[in-house]
Amino acid sequence: MFKYIHKIGLGTAQWGLDYGISNTSGKSSEDDVYKIIELASSVGIKIIDTANNYGDSEKIIGKNNLKDFMIITKTSTSLTNTKKSIKEIFFESLDNLGLKNIYGLLIHNCDDIFSNDSKTKINELNDLKSMGYINKIGFSAYNKNQINKALTFFKPDIIQLPFNVFDQSLLHDGTLAFLKSLNIEIHARSSFLQGLLIMDIPKIPTYFNKWSDYLKKWHYYCYAIGASPKSVALTFSASQKLIDKVIVGVENEIQLLGLIDIPNISNELELKFLNCTDENLINPSKWKI
Repeated sequence: MFKYIHKIGLGTAQWGLDYGISNTSGKSSEDDVYKIIELASSVGIKIIDTANNYGDSEKIIGKNNLKDFMIITKTSTSLTNTKKSIKEIFFESLDNLGLKNIYGLLIHNCDDIFSNDSKTKINELNDLKSMGYINKIGFSAYNKNQINKALTFFKPDIIQLPFNVFDQSLLHDGTLAFLKSLNIEIHARSSFLQGLLIMDIPKIPTYFNKWSDYLKKWHYYCYAIGASPKSVALTFSASQKLIDKVIVGVENEIQLLGLIDIPNISNELELKFLNCTDENLINPSKWKI
């Protein structure tokens, strides 16, 4: 079994949406989700991470036995293009999930914190926490500037942020160490960069031709140490001592089995040479494909 399996959290965008550059099978079926959750429970995976704008993922999750899991959902008033309050959206999520309380609630779009009604939103988060509906509050961010700006508004319990072999900046610039010094729980997402890092080179869209040197160096490194790109990418993220959880999307039981059975790599993964600061590569929202 993968030695970092306890650090894995289940990402659920694929359960409610046709999501991910390497996703060829579309949205997961309800039976797929049931099997994933049953298997995850049996191996000690504890986190399920969802969002109110992941299609109907919350409702599908809510049809399952969640007693072994800590549920995190993300809420956004701007992404959903609604005038509803944080509390209104949250209680809809809670109803969808069929739960009385959950582990965490995150602001999905960090820019929501910087709006004119930021104090109201933060007060709503704190109210929900003080009333016992959630244990921890926080936000999802994309870069250091967003994180530093958000920290001037409030101190979160959890920050979800991107981290992978191409996007290591938050490690090397000291951001992760700083957050950990504040006792903030760090959840890393995008270990596979929406699947780009584990795609065979011939199948990669032409948009990424500009970064073909990075992709070739990445694949050659994996080949040189005798490990699959999936093994190296996930091990690199999960082995970081400053990272508490690594959120990984799985579409079906077979994919989760593939993570559970990842061979453990004995090599120390020194991958700083792959770090890239080009947002057009490391930020999927900027991809033009």
